[in-house]
Amino acid sequence: MNFGETIKKLRRQKDMTQEQLSEYLNISTQAVSRWETNSSLPDITLIPMLSNIFDVSSDVLLGIDVTAKEKRIDDILKHSEEYWRNGYNERAAEILRDGLKEYPNSYKIMRMLMSNIWHLGDDEEKTKEVIRLGEKILAECTDDELRHSAIQLLCYTYPTVGETEKAVELANKMPDTVLSRHNLLAIIYSGTKKFETRRYNIFGNISSLMQDMIYNNPYLDDGSQPYTTEELIIIYKQSIEILGVIFGDGNYGFFRQHLAWRYTDIARFYAQLGDYDNAVKYLKIAAEHSIKLDIEGYDSGEYTALIFKGMKFGGVSHNTTSNDSMHQLEEMKDSAFDPIRQNADFTEIEQNLKKYAKKR
Repeated sequence: MNFGETIKKLRRQKDMTQEQLSEYLNISTQAVSRWETNSSLPDITLIPMLSNIFDVSSDVLLGIDVTAKEKRIDDILKHSEEYWRNGYNERAAEILRDGLKEYPNSYKIMRMLMSNIWHLGDDEEKTKEVIRLGEKILAECTDDELRHSAIQLLCYTYPTVGETEKAVELANKMPDTVLSRHNLLAIIYSGTKKFETRRYNIFGNISSLMQDMIYNNPYLDDGSQPYTTEELIIIYKQSIEILGVIFGDGNYGFFRQHLAWRYTDIARFYAQLGDYDNAVKYLKIAAEHSIKLDIEGYDSGEYTALIFKGMKFGGVSHNTTSNDSMHQLEEMKDSAFDPIRQNADFTEIEQNLKKYAKKR
């Protein structure tokens, strides 16, 4: 449908005459008539007014196939996500940047690009790009979910450029945890949906707990850190024990990666303390989990622990192209392990990991 036919159709749907439309726009009736016969086009400044009068988007007014546009945007997002999930983060970002050239006002693409760039690191130009995209979304987008996601990423990013107050201001505008979408849905729903939503909340809370336990040793105002290396070993072991209680049958699914990585961290802590026997002991346990992950994966199957029974694995994204065995090998290059690098047990662990180490 061309522009003239679109205007005529929308005008008639509103039961409006050409004279009435011309009065609304403060133009001549002849001008409206010329539009509808495709003899001329309106001034571009009238497009927003026409959109408001007919209660349609400018895309509809201009005859753009909105469904086809949204499908194309979804295809771009899915294409990018395929690369992202397998650790090819730079390529994923390139796809989104190209998509943004095609659809410069797609806030969905902007939001995903923000996330991808943020995960790529603290490069100054990338940080500026995250902030620029986030501020554009907040200034122009009305979709609450996209706005909240942009706020989240801006809260992560602002402090890295010395703008902590901006981050605090945005964070204080967000709802409290008890007012989150999933908590509210758990109250609203009944039956199966209530059960599934609460179980999803438990799963997410466990993930958050694990993150908070292991990443909570910042430098305090006096320059010290709250925990010693010995205390960190205890805390990391406690996080593992918590998972052991929840997943008592040993079917950890996604959380097995937490075990592999934490046992590696514990081994490094022991190495820093000069306790090389324990360092090797925990590297060996970590390797068992890393190799099991690479053999069995965590994108298929389901949990069998009572609280999550029947819940499917899946939805896992990777920040690197390395699988878990290769990730542990990279971690074992830490200088803390130098004194035992030639140790026979250490070498055996490396050789076992190399059998399964690869790019995704």
